Amino acid sequence: MRLGFHASFDDEEGMEDNQKGGYQNKMGKVLVALLDLSLVVERVTEKILYLLPKDRSRIYAWIISSLLGLVISFSFRFGFIKELGLETGSHIAQWVDYFISGLLIASGSEPIHSIVDALSFKRDELKRKAKRV
Repeated sequence: MRLGFHASFDDEEGMEDNQKGGYQNKMGKVLVALLDLSLVVERVTEKILYLLPKDRSRIYAWIISSLLGLVISFSFRFGFIKELGLETGSHIAQWVDYFISGLLIASGSEPIHSIVDALSFKRDELKRKAKRV
């Protein structure tokens, strides 16, 4: 088992992108993928809930969306940490990555929107600081 993280890219173009701020570009793509998958899970969950009793719809929604998110992340081996280029040799770390990604996907689009908003705010803040210098 290796300790620590290393960046991995699929091709040389990815390496050049990394040197020119490609990490931000890759992070943007990962967030868009998470948002897309979250929206799909939200819509599928809504459709399935029409078939179930209304009295416990909140519990059913949580169970259905969690299962869908976990199935998607594990079956397609989608881990947002891995997709950002951070990997370890540990199988446990991969499973944790898939599990966290599945829960993020299951939580719907609101948390992803919050992450995007926070990153946008931070980017704007850094731009303002750079202009003052």
